[in-house]
Amino acid sequence: MMRVKDLTVQYGRSLAVKGISFDAEEGHILSLIGPNGSGKSSVLKSIVGLVKPARGHIEFVGKEEERVNSKIGYMPQSPLFPKNVKVSELVDFLKKLESSDPEEFRELFDLLGLKDYENIKFGALSGGTKQKVNILQCFSIRKPVYIVDEPTASLDPYISNLLKEILLRKKKEGALLIFSTHILSEVEEIADRFLLMSEGSLLIDDSPGNFVKNRDRGNLQNTLMEFWNTKYSERI
Repeated sequence: MMRVKDLTVQYGRSLAVKGISFDAEEGHILSLIGPNGSGKSSVLKSIVGLVKPARGHIEFVGKEEERVNSKIGYMPQSPLFPKNVKVSELVDFLKKLESSDPEEFRELFDLLGLKDYENIKFGALSGGTKQKVNILQCFSIRKPVYIVDEPTASLDPYISNLLKEILLRKKKEGALLIFSTHILSEVEEIADRFLLMSEGSLLIDDSPGNFVKNRDRGNLQNTLMEFWNTKYSERI
C-alpha cells in the first residue's frame, strides 16, 4: 500500500497542495481529477520525487516501510527525450536502463507500432508518436507502482484503448496505478477510486460507481456537474 500523509506542496508563497492524505492499495487504479491548477500534477510529481513537499510524507507500506519513488514507473504528460536521438537509440537505452523481459518489451514495442519510426529522431515525431515512446519507457519494465499524468493526451483512439488495456493488465498483475485525467469516461471505465481536487484541497475520495449511485445522475460527468453547481451556489 502507498500512504500519502499531510502532503503539502508550496511554490514560493503559493500553496499548490494543502495537507492532503490518502492511501492507495496494490492491484487498484486510482484517478486524480480536478480543474487545471487544482494540484494534481504536484501530487504526482511529489510521489515520483520530482517535487520536494514542504510538509508530509509518502511511503510504500508492506513488510517494511520505505520510500516509494525507487519503485515506480512514470509517464509524464510531455516526454522530454533528447530531440536528436533516434527512436532506435532510445529503445537501446531503455533496454539497458533496467532489466526487462525481452519478449514483453518487444511485444509492447510492436503493439505500439514503433518499428516504422526506428530511424527517425525523437524531435521529428508527432505528439502521438512521442507518447507511444513515453508509454514504452513507462510500462516496459515491471514495477509495483505506476504514476501516469494525462495518459491519453495526443493519442489516437486505437492507442488510447491499448493504453487502457495496459493499465488494466498491470492492475491484474498486482500493481498500483495512479493517473490524472480530464476525461471522466476514462475514470468510470477503469478507475477503482477517484480523488477530486480543487485549489490544492481534496474534496472527494470515492469510487465512481458509488459516487454516481448516491446522487442518481446517470454518469460521473453529470454527477460532478451537479456537485460543482451546488458547491458554487453555496459560495455566493
